[in-house]
Amino acid sequence: MERPQYYYLPASVASTRSSFESRSKSPISIASSIEYQSSRTSTDSFFAHPDASHAPFPSPTSRPHTFGPGAKRSFTEPIVPIRRHGPSGHGRPQVYTTLITPQRLSRGPLSPTNPLGPAFGVRYKPPVPGTGFKKLPEEILLVILAELKKLHLDAGSLSCATCWMRDLVNLSLSNQKWWRAARCALYEDIQLNGADSTFHTKKKYKLKYGIRLKLLRRTLQSRPELAAYVKSLKVPAIPAGVKAKRELDEYLDLVASLIMACPNLERLPGFYPAYNHTFSRYIHALSTRPNLKEAVWVINPSPTQRQHRYTSSDDAQYLDPLMAPAALLPEQCVDFLTYHSNWSNLKTLILHSNPGGTIDSLLFADICNHVPSIENLHVSSFPTPAFNDSTLISLPPLKSLRLENLPGITPTGLSNYACLATSNTLTSLSLISLPLLSLPLLARLFSHLVNLKRFTLSQAPAPDLPIGTEIYLHPYLVAQNLEYLHWEITEPDNDRASSILAKSILHSGFPSLRTIRAPTDFDGTFQALCRPRGRIEVPVYRSREFGNDDMSPSTSISAVSPPSSTWSAIASPVSPSFLMSPRRSSFSTGIPSATCIKDAPEIKKRGLSLHAARRMAQNRIDAAQAMPRFHVIIWNEDGELVERHHFGGFIGSILSKISYSLKPDVEGADEAVVSVEGPCGLLDESEETNVRDGCTGTWNSRQVYYSKSGKNAAVKDRWWHTERGRRKEVDLEKFFG
Repeated sequence: MERPQYYYLPASVASTRSSFESRSKSPISIASSIEYQSSRTSTDSFFAHPDASHAPFPSPTSRPHTFGPGAKRSFTEPIVPIRRHGPSGHGRPQVYTTLITPQRLSRGPLSPTNPLGPAFGVRYKPPVPGTGFKKLPEEILLVILAELKKLHLDAGSLSCATCWMRDLVNLSLSNQKWWRAARCALYEDIQLNGADSTFHTKKKYKLKYGIRLKLLRRTLQSRPELAAYVKSLKVPAIPAGVKAKRELDEYLDLVASLIMACPNLERLPGFYPAYNHTFSRYIHALSTRPNLKEAVWVINPSPTQRQHRYTSSDDAQYLDPLMAPAALLPEQCVDFLTYHSNWSNLKTLILHSNPGGTIDSLLFADICNHVPSIENLHVSSFPTPAFNDSTLISLPPLKSLRLENLPGITPTGLSNYACLATSNTLTSLSLISLPLLSLPLLARLFSHLVNLKRFTLSQAPAPDLPIGTEIYLHPYLVAQNLEYLHWEITEPDNDRASSILAKSILHSGFPSLRTIRAPTDFDGTFQALCRPRGRIEVPVYRSREFGNDDMSPSTSISAVSPPSSTWSAIASPVSPSFLMSPRRSSFSTGIPSATCIKDAPEIKKRGLSLHAARRMAQNRIDAAQAMPRFHVIIWNEDGELVERHHFGGFIGSILSKISYSLKPDVEGADEAVVSVEGPCGLLDESEETNVRDGCTGTWNSRQVYYSKSGKNAAVKDRWWHTERGRRKEVDLEKFFG
């Protein structure tokens, strides 16, 4: 009788297909992912195994039935031998099954040439420390340094620019890669604020002022590769000891020599000396910088300029003539125009006139033609002969235009300018103290300036309709693309324009509007059109507590708590001096009312402070919360009252996309619109010259040194520097939104 043949099947195919699909699949077994019809046979994989020559089975040619008919497995999976318990031989041979070795259990990463991993005993050397840092792109380091700058110079920080630059220097000394990134951040934006150290001025160098400027000039002149990095240069304000004209000229000449050492200079923020149409090395040095992107002119009266009388119009013969400076000399016009001939990259130009100063009307158009890249223009406080309707019409295409305190601008000139093709490029328009008295003119501006996105109107009298004109259809004012609106009318006597504007917004006249800033919203008309808010933003004030041995910084946020009786707070009287006091503490409890504001003549002239506007807005929110809109009453089965809830008390519209903002242009200011003069203005140097609670560099130091006598010595270690104020830079872009 012929001996029967036995077939040894792999473990993956030993069971039937139904049992195979019903059992749990192991993630490391071939049975969990095998495709029987698309894989190769086990005999092919048998030859691929590295230990095939030492296997106890004969070759597949002599015994093709070793694994049984139809047994298949994937060729990409290794064969791992597993020896069963018991003696091996013809009765119980060694069986090979197909198991996948997890990569995490292997000695190293698998490779296509060696799928089983590296040989036994081979060890991988750990990478050398610092190898990954060397491969790090420099752009990532610059982002890290930008975040370091924010930590030092952002609002609410106890640090200053001196501490920031000191940290950059310390970081650049760590290794060469940090030096290449830190020198770019250090020299690209140089900020020298406050006075020089008394130790350097009196003992070491024995100079009165300008020590840091001279040391910086020596570095930039000896290292041209570092001078090429400089794009923004903040020099200290004119020292308080500089009073004579000779000393002032010497300081300006020192700044001029530093400007000449910076070939790629783009900005000179915070330093705007007046120009009186005489030669100045500082102005000449600034005119030679071809990459300059912003310029500020503060025009003073010329020594050779005289005053003359003029009339505002031919029909004003019965009025007294006005005094205005005479025209400039021809050589003065040529010099002033020549200063702009090299500024091909200039984008922002601010022209401000002090009392008695002037520029010829034709110079404005010529100046704009010499700066082809100009986008933002600000003109303020020029007399009628210098800037009038004809000057406005001659302006080139701009993106942002701000006109402030210009008596020569009339509604006719504004209307003609809006109809020009050159005004279609305007995206931001600011009209401050002109004043604009015609409401139809405002409607014409909105209809013609189709690309306008930001509009600012701030004046005392409100625009009004012609006598006998009534509006029956809304919206009367339409601006399709306007996104930001600042509306400030300081005289609320006859303010029909605010109600007409509110109705226009309510009837979809401003579909793209997203932000309204209305500091003189006495009745809450605009606040009711915006999204509801729980609280109005409150400014953050920095305070420092001084101890006997240490100086511990602390930051406190002044919040206005709602009063116990909201309606009694509304009716409480308030002094007019409270409304316009920019230094008044925010913890005061008096809340002004709209009635007392309208009756105070001083408020009409000076306007309403942002602090008082926030208090009034928060007062309206608290009053709305006291009157809920929805009531929920719950009764039980017997008809007895169980619970009663009320909610939904708010002011505003839930479906509105407009936000109500009372934030100023400059952080910490009490005036909404930033100005050239005045507190927190462009020419304000109080934070730099008059140090109040300035930074000494010890905000991150907790080391206290004692003298030999045992008494506490001053906190003066390697982090200490001369006390300097935390300067708030007024960005010129804030003048244009």
